[in-house]
Amino acid sequence: MKNRADFLFGVLVLLVFASCNTLYNVKTIDIEIVEPSVLTISPKYRNIAVQYNNVNCSPNQYLSQYEEFGKQKKEEENSDSIASRIYFENFISEINKQAFFDTLITINERNYSTTGIIDTIDYKPFFREDSATRVNMTTEQINVFNSSYFLQANTSAVHPKTDSLIIHPQFGLYTPGQLQSIRNNTDADLLLSLDFFGASDGRYFYPQMELGSEPVINWTQWSFYDLIDMKYVLAYSKPDTVKWMEYSSSQSKADELLPPRTDAIYNAAEISAENFAQSIVPHWVQVQRMYYSSGHVELQQADELIQKAQWLDVAELWRKQLKNDNQNIVAKCMYNLGLACEMEGDLEAALAWVVKSYHILGSKNELHAQNCMEYIKLLSTRQADMKLLEQQFGD
Repeated sequence: MKNRADFLFGVLVLLVFASCNTLYNVKTIDIEIVEPSVLTISPKYRNIAVQYNNVNCSPNQYLSQYEEFGKQKKEEENSDSIASRIYFENFISEINKQAFFDTLITINERNYSTTGIIDTIDYKPFFREDSATRVNMTTEQINVFNSSYFLQANTSAVHPKTDSLIIHPQFGLYTPGQLQSIRNNTDADLLLSLDFFGASDGRYFYPQMELGSEPVINWTQWSFYDLIDMKYVLAYSKPDTVKWMEYSSSQSKADELLPPRTDAIYNAAEISAENFAQSIVPHWVQVQRMYYSSGHVELQQADELIQKAQWLDVAELWRKQLKNDNQNIVAKCMYNLGLACEMEGDLEAALAWVVKSYHILGSKNELHAQNCMEYIKLLSTRQADMKLLEQQFGD
């Protein structure tokens, strides 16, 4: 795992000198920062196991149908199955890339090509109208119910299944013995199981807007199992839409410009895998920052120092101009000092400099006021993100 301090404090990396807008004398740089995940996984889970457990590996009579420019069609190649493996492999790759967990172990897949799922659990006691006799569901029972409902509603094989798997009332698609075996063989703390993957898609042309569209909706369900305390922690179902749009004067032109159907499905699987991986672990993202450039003789060296990521040296150049009689230079150097502080990991100081910069010129300079307000908002968001990152890293 990458050093956690590197994530939390040394989170900014200068990538490239980007562009110059001579009208307003500003330049931009590309940097990388760490963003927190949407879901917070407890820091106690340092070693994870991941299993391809897709019950929708056989041709699905619903998802094998699609619309292409107003015509209903049915595929024969079972692109879902291929896309599910692309999705799974790219998910593993993205999780490894972020290096959040100490270890990640991929378990041999389970094959459902001839196996259907059956739920024999009696849910009636949980949904009685009489609150006095209604039975409260545990977290595990809620997860099993949600998982079972989703899987049965979305899994309809074209060909009959010869075998069956009965849903476990506490662990869904697994038995306690299977989970214990995974724990013993991998020493993992957490199991992530891809229980379902399915893709629905279509190709459309809207003549009024001269627009071609090709959306792909990836439907997934993941199950999270605590292998330390043997609990079904979460059944997480999520649709993810990836869409291609092309302006075109005719349907035939839209057909040429939009990606071929299978290419769209497979590329969408890659994108959705990356999206989901980044939703469960803190991750690096590339963003832009702007700063004020100057032709002032004492500030001409600043661009070179920024390109070399020598932020303490360039900050000293800007700091020397704070006593300048030209308030425009003072305001812009204060703004730049905010960037230098952010690059050094001091968000509180960065925010203070930008606030000072705003008050030097106030609202008289609308462009500068807007730049300051946008940066203040961005830095405030990063401060909140840092607090969340500390929780996610357990620091």
